[in-house]
Amino acid sequence: MFNAHTSPVSIEYRPRNRNTYIRITHSGEVMVRTPLKTESSVRRILKLREEWIKDKLNALQVSLEERPVLGKEIRFRGEKRSIEQLPNLQKKIEKCKNELNIEKYYHQFYKDEALLTIPSRVSYYARKMELHPSAVRFKRLRSRWGSCDSKGVVTFNTMMMQLSYEQMDYIIVHELAHLRHMNHSRAFHDLVKRYLPEASKLRAELKSIRPVL
Repeated sequence: MFNAHTSPVSIEYRPRNRNTYIRITHSGEVMVRTPLKTESSVRRILKLREEWIKDKLNALQVSLEERPVLGKEIRFRGEKRSIEQLPNLQKKIEKCKNELNIEKYYHQFYKDEALLTIPSRVSYYARKMELHPSAVRFKRLRSRWGSCDSKGVVTFNTMMMQLSYEQMDYIIVHELAHLRHMNHSRAFHDLVKRYLPEASKLRAELKSIRPVL
């Protein structure tokens, strides 16, 4: 648990700053950039922000516990797979000793698989629904599985490859349906159910799943 007097804190004096800024590093260190000259003043600010810092450190701990490592399992296409079951990924990780690079390999693995898998499924449902996006993009999103903007650009989270094919299809149909209904009205949900009768079940499943890594 964070304690303003004992937790690792790095203080960087920035005389040009008007305010004090606090951030938490990947290693759990509390970094402070401040115009304040005395450590006691900084400690008082840390005490005031103690609950916020605790929340951030707790979230970081959860993230680290969920992060896959060599020999453990990751989610892939709706199933748990050991790294050893994914030889292309395993080879890269075994040669890598830098933790940040290892994380990049995971992200690249999911992106490569997404580019191989998702476009054909988007094309299939776009033809079936007669709803064609102006562009389809892929990127890593931290909290959403997909999005559709007012210009008709549909974006999919590359971490979708952690999901089952049925769950992926729900996200695809959901975002394509936004090309007609830019809301979550009854008409929108009826359109989704027309092409995916199990939409309600799949939507409920996805509420309990978030992208990991």
